[in-house]
Amino acid sequence: MKVPYPKNPRDIPIRIVNRGIEDGMMSGIATTAEVRLNEKLDDYLLRLGYSSAHITGIMVQLLTKTKVRVDFREYTERIELVNPEDQLSSTQAISLLEDYITAATGTDDSLDKVSSTQRILVQGAKPPRK
Repeated sequence: MKVPYPKNPRDIPIRIVNRGIEDGMMSGIATTAEVRLNEKLDDYLLRLGYSSAHITGIMVQLLTKTKVRVDFREYTERIELVNPEDQLSSTQAISLLEDYITAATGTDDSLDKVSSTQRILVQGAKPPRK
């Protein structure tokens, strides 16, 4: 059973603070951006995959606790809700994510196509000319 949630991801502003990581230590100046939740969801869906459990973990933490920190190899992201009133219960957060991912993948079973094995070819560098 779907649980209703009060807002669309387009209507939820988030703040993202990025810092670089160099040799295991944070480096450089932090950059801050304010975007909508749907933009970050689209970014993660493309980078992590439509069936990634990481996306669910990150987004449920953000929507229920109002902030989350995500560490990547080269940088770290701190994401927080701009408006604390956008906080949801865990069942609302999961319903929002399920609906968003279903809408993003369409109704033509494209989720099954994404999770199947794909063939990717990487060409090596051309040998130097003599």
